[in-house]
Amino acid sequence: MKYPGGDEFFNTLISSCPILEDLVVKQILNDNVSMVTVRVPSLKRLVLNQEVKNAVNGIANGFVINTPSLECMDIVDLTTGCHIVENDMPNIVKAKVDIFHPQTEQLLGSITLSKYLHLCLPTSMNVSYPAGNVFNRLVHLRICTCETEWINLLMRMLRNSTSLRVLEIEQAHFLRSYQPRPCWSEPSSIPECLICNLETFKWEHYYGAEEEKEVTAFILRSSICLKKATIIPHKSIFHEKKLEMHKELSLLPICSPVCQLAFS
Repeated sequence: MKYPGGDEFFNTLISSCPILEDLVVKQILNDNVSMVTVRVPSLKRLVLNQEVKNAVNGIANGFVINTPSLECMDIVDLTTGCHIVENDMPNIVKAKVDIFHPQTEQLLGSITLSKYLHLCLPTSMNVSYPAGNVFNRLVHLRICTCETEWINLLMRMLRNSTSLRVLEIEQAHFLRSYQPRPCWSEPSSIPECLICNLETFKWEHYYGAEEEKEVTAFILRSSICLKKATIIPHKSIFHEKKLEMHKELSLLPICSPVCQLAFS
């Protein structure tokens, strides 16, 4: 529907719900809400989806969030709109952030207490969150590989997630053919989470590209506590190529004596 009064009506409607706990907002092409404002102290679960949105010249678009009680957040915003987060989220447990806008500091800085985190960020090389912040409570991390600099994002998150126990890597979106693929660079030190805590490693939609093999090899030879590693090739990979990939992976050194490597 189109709201009478656009932003003003929508924002008034949301702010008039003093005990609201669940909110799902999915914007569509040609709707008449430009800036979604969610200021709800009681909100616990929030889904914002802006996969398709018309940008109007001279009119700000994006979202404003002020939800201090939030526990679960799922944001997909493939527009270039601005993101304003007015508060920290001390109760946050699970967050998914899939955004196209390059400014990530406010948003990531507000969810550093997450236990479960799913990230797909366009500016992985320069991804930012306030200096000194670490994800001390993070136990489960899922990283998307569709952007060129995803390795930089992965390594920074590993360095700042000392309690991480589960790491999942996937290609959730189509690759952009005009973008170069990343290059692996051996880190000067091994992240603490690999030495002390990581138990489960899973890679979905594995293509066997050079950087993927290098990252896999690094994790297997560095993760002392690893119990299970699972590699799932992309469904487009032919059987002969899968056999070759399986052979390559089976020859990689594994640090943990109890780790089981599964290839499917």
